[in-house]
Amino acid sequence: MGWEYGIRTTEPAILPEVVERLAGALTFTEVYSLEHQANGFVLKREDPSWPRALEVWVEEASGLEEVVDGESYIYCLFHMWGQEARSWMQQMERETRQVDGGLTWFEL
Repeated sequence: MGWEYGIRTTEPAILPEVVERLAGALTFTEVYSLEHQANGFVLKREDPSWPRALEVWVEEASGLEEVVDGESYIYCLFHMWGQEARSWMQQMERETRQVDGGLTWFEL
């Protein structure tokens, strides 16, 4: 499918705020639109055959090595590969470095 990453923290209460910051940090062309959801966001594109480019939300861990079951973390699903998706990941990584709270990226 694409790339799957998680972001864990030593302070789970900050995760909703971090998700909002990640959404605000993304730059994208007019063929994409950002849709906020209750616990995250989706970056959609104007292509009915593959409408979702990126999904980010707060999720409860279950069966992960990197996060204790029941703890919250940020789930990131990049439906696309290539330079565009890599750029979004880099933008999000830069934003997480600006946040206090021990944010750590890990691959799923």
